[in-house]
Amino acid sequence: MPHLKKCVFVDDLLAVTLLSCLGVVFVLVPPFNETFLRIPIALSLFFFVPGYAFISALFPGNKEISGIERFTLSVGFSLVLTVFDGFIISLLPWGYRPAPIVVSILGITTFFSILAIFTRKLRDESEQFSFSIKEFIRSVREGEVDEAYKADGGLAGQEETPAISVTAENRRFHRSKSKVKAKGLKHSPGKEVKSETRKKPLPPEIEKALVIALVGSIIISSAMLAYAKMTREKETFTMLYLLGPDGKAEGYPNESLINLPVNVTVGIENHELQSVNYILQMKVDGEVLQELSVPLEDGGIWQKDMTYTRHNLKPGRSKLEFALFKEEPGYFSYRSVHLYLDNNNTFSHLVDEKYTNASALPKLKNGEMEFSTGWGFTSNSESITGSYVNGSGVNSSFAYGIVNSYEGNLSNYTVEFGEISQNIKSENETMAVLSAYVKDDFNLTSGGTDSQLKYVTINGETVWSEGISEAEGWQHLEVPITLQAGENNLTLGLRQMEDEIVPVEVFWDSVSLIPLSELSSYVSDSNTVETVPPVSSVLELPAYTGDRTFTVSWNGTDEASGIAYYSIDSSTDGINWETWISKTTDNSSSFTGKDNQTYYFRSKAVDRAGNEEPEHPEPDTQTQIYTGVPKVTLDITPNPCKTATTFTVTYPISLQAAVCLVAREGFESESTELTSSDGISWTGNYIVSAGNHFYVEAVCTDIFGNTVSAFDEFTVDSSISDFEIELTPKTIDEGDLDIKVTPSTALRSRPSVSVSGNITVDVTYLSYSDGAYFYEARIKSELNEGDHKVYVTGYDLDSEKIEGNATFVVDHSG
Repeated sequence: MPHLKKCVFVDDLLAVTLLSCLGVVFVLVPPFNETFLRIPIALSLFFFVPGYAFISALFPGNKEISGIERFTLSVGFSLVLTVFDGFIISLLPWGYRPAPIVVSILGITTFFSILAIFTRKLRDESEQFSFSIKEFIRSVREGEVDEAYKADGGLAGQEETPAISVTAENRRFHRSKSKVKAKGLKHSPGKEVKSETRKKPLPPEIEKALVIALVGSIIISSAMLAYAKMTREKETFTMLYLLGPDGKAEGYPNESLINLPVNVTVGIENHELQSVNYILQMKVDGEVLQELSVPLEDGGIWQKDMTYTRHNLKPGRSKLEFALFKEEPGYFSYRSVHLYLDNNNTFSHLVDEKYTNASALPKLKNGEMEFSTGWGFTSNSESITGSYVNGSGVNSSFAYGIVNSYEGNLSNYTVEFGEISQNIKSENETMAVLSAYVKDDFNLTSGGTDSQLKYVTINGETVWSEGISEAEGWQHLEVPITLQAGENNLTLGLRQMEDEIVPVEVFWDSVSLIPLSELSSYVSDSNTVETVPPVSSVLELPAYTGDRTFTVSWNGTDEASGIAYYSIDSSTDGINWETWISKTTDNSSSFTGKDNQTYYFRSKAVDRAGNEEPEHPEPDTQTQIYTGVPKVTLDITPNPCKTATTFTVTYPISLQAAVCLVAREGFESESTELTSSDGISWTGNYIVSAGNHFYVEAVCTDIFGNTVSAFDEFTVDSSISDFEIELTPKTIDEGDLDIKVTPSTALRSRPSVSVSGNITVDVTYLSYSDGAYFYEARIKSELNEGDHKVYVTGYDLDSEKIEGNATFVVDHSG
């Protein structure tokens, strides 16, 4: 394997490869292929670039051929390569087209450029070919001087001095780039440097071979072109095109407005070498709107202005397509062109009075369904019936119900329906909006399917339909419709097709015609207006506020159209309301009230589709203006006590802290911390260590930092019993025995209660109030007669056991 050296000179190869890439861009990619650079770059691809890469791979050295020879061969072989390339491409499926030609030339150039790098690596760096424009011009001039020199007899056999040799060597056709050190150019003292007077010409055999190869390539290329011209069949094709309003291939319409025509010029040219009967279809989103038969002779041209007018709401954009067929329509068109039109569903361009004046529209009879006239019911099935139903309307009034009572499968190709209809007379052709409410009684357990449809038709054309498969409740329809001059038929109904059928009832109510100008801006893709009301609330306020003027805030949400405005009500009792703010888009405002007054607030929102939020039955929030100092209540239980007692402090608003200071005469006061779970009621226990009489001060700090106090006193009586037990009644046959237990000291927990007897008596704890515990014992007839004891056991705060008992009598004689 040959030893590969470093390839230093690659700039020329990179340049031709880059030129090939630019050729792809400037020939194929718009808008570059429309600039003036397209022609010179394309010519370089055909007449120079691939041939130069080929010659670079064939002659990698700098002494094999001269610059002028390299240039000439590059041009010649470029012609040869492009001709062969075009011939091969014409035989492939892509055909002789700009894209495959330019891309293939890029591939040929890249291939030979890479090959040239490897062939140059086989030579020493000083022998590799490099390119310099200055050296190329100098070499051409040297060639002219040499020829003149030979014509004058020259000094062919003389030897030149070493200095002349160095000069000649410096003119060699390459650049060193300061990376290649010329060999044999450095003069050594005492040695003579030998050099040639000029470059040796190519041997005659090589020159002859190159000339023969070039002439042969040109002959072969010419023969291939002649062969392709003679054998190629004449191309047959049909041109289908669209023209804009100025008869040019530009300025096409890109928007579709309701009831506004879209005009396009369609052209057909026949180059099929025979007469053809064309079929032209105009389609919108795949639906054929118009079909024309266009017979054309060979070379014939046909043009026609065609119009598309949209009468219904459509979301997104539509595809306006013109499909061309030969002889008869098929699944695939022979030629097809199309435009995409953005569907603009606004009506601002329809300013004629017939589109904006409600009085110009025909009136429906009994549109509110409150009477038994105006609508006629028809059905083709005994299982589908219709009638006016009271209490089922939008406003709990009358509605028209269409009922299907059949459950099962319909046979193949069967269509059953029940519908109501009436004729509408219009003075002129116009457009209006059909407004109606519809509801079905589908629920999640009835198993509805899309084989059952609610629908609306105008003059036999379905303008709205929807499957009965969801529990939508009342739906508000707003459907733009076209009314023709004269009689028009409006039909509302229920249709059932072959499949699983379930019993269902469809209600229609509040049917009317409104002007286009009143169409809701929030109609969905299914022509339904949002009917879900918004939800709002006044944000929570603190229970108390120290300012007469405070900020009230509110917010809300809406599923589709968004909230248009809020109304805020206020009340002083939460029952009788008055409007504080009406129709505001703000989310907060300042409210001013009176001292020590409680205020209640609620909100009501209306969305942009006109849906109103129901009134809130309860206030959203409330607050009390607190500017005075309420009274503190201090309760001491038990009092008198035996060993310990409990302090209870209550305050009408939340406190930050509460402390009880306990003192007896002649001693410092002791502090007892109270605790609370709600900030309103505070409790704490005090254990008596010595003394019989104590004074208590409850010190409270409110949420605003104010301090307020309450005073009381308690005594200690060690002679009292541990428990005071009250039994009601004292004598009992059977039933409930009420037990009230009042301890004489603060307890660690609720005392336990039991009843003596021959059977176990169930005792139930009821409640605790004012220092007393309440129980209930269930006395049964099986309990033996006589005296029975109620035993009470508890533990004080020092975990000392305390006990007590009381007696009652069981008497079954009554």
